[in-house]
Amino acid sequence: MRKKGRSPIVCPRCDVNLWLQHIKHFGPVVEIDVCRQCGGTWYDRGELAIKIPDSHMRERLTNFPKVGEESPISCPRCGGMMRLRHEGEVEVDFCTECQGVWLDLGEDEALKYKAEWDKHTEEEEHVRVPAIIAALGDEFI
Repeated sequence: MRKKGRSPIVCPRCDVNLWLQHIKHFGPVVEIDVCRQCGGTWYDRGELAIKIPDSHMRERLTNFPKVGEESPISCPRCGGMMRLRHEGEVEVDFCTECQGVWLDLGEDEALKYKAEWDKHTEEEEHVRVPAIIAALGDEFI
């Protein structure tokens, strides 16, 4: 079943039609477009936010700048120019026009992993900094 009023879109890497996959994470069912050849996934505006549970990562993945490094692929939805955003080792391809996101195989899981790592690191920092200040004593304040 295709999204109402939408024709199939083509993989920007393989040039084959993408297939719909229904996912359910914490709420409504979302239809994402998946390439059966390379495993890449297209997320229309807002869809990736449903799959990424971390609020900081969601914020970064839904607020893209209009400028930046140009992606080698065009948007499969609207044909617009795609830009790249680096999240650790992951290159996120995003469309500045329709605000969709293309992720290559495994990048969605890598983003979830990075979000967990960032959260863990941030929590450690909140504990470590006060401990260091306390250990240094009054002479460094």
